Amino acid sequence: MVYYIDRLCALYPAFIISSLTVHRFLIAAATVASKGLSDSFWTNATYARVGGISLRELALLEMEFLVRVQWRIVPKPEVLVDYYRSLVERSEGYVIEGGSGSGESDRSSSSTSGVNKSESGSGSGGRGAGIIATGGGAGSGSRAGSSHSRSSTRRSS
Repeated sequence: MVYYIDRLCALYPAFIISSLTVHRFLIAAATVASKGLSDSFWTNATYARVGGISLRELALLEMEFLVRVQWRIVPKPEVLVDYYRSLVERSEGYVIEGGSGSGESDRSSSSTSGVNKSESGSGSGGRGAGIIATGGGAGSGSRAGSSHSRSSTRRSS
């Protein structure tokens, strides 16, 4: 969702989410994202019911949303890496292993520097940036993705 908000703000500087529009934005974004990123998703009737809007309004919101984001609903891998770095840098006690974590020097050299290739050899041709989350909490040690890994660890206090 943050990607969509950032994208819309970049394309439309006057874009504002208010308490009167936030639920419509979220249901439209969730509908579009689920269809664009997953092979399995609910029907529009279900999204409309969950969002408390009519099926017709959801269809209009979905089309308007797609036009506004110029039909670009899947971020490039380097954009996801930047979001990940930003999240880790703002999370006290976590650092990105294999990188300075300072920001500019990491971003200027390569957006995927410090991403280690997985030993599993999944055969995906190097696509997709997997993340190994370490440092505690739910999902600790879980892995998303298959061919690359990025890890963060919690600093000891």
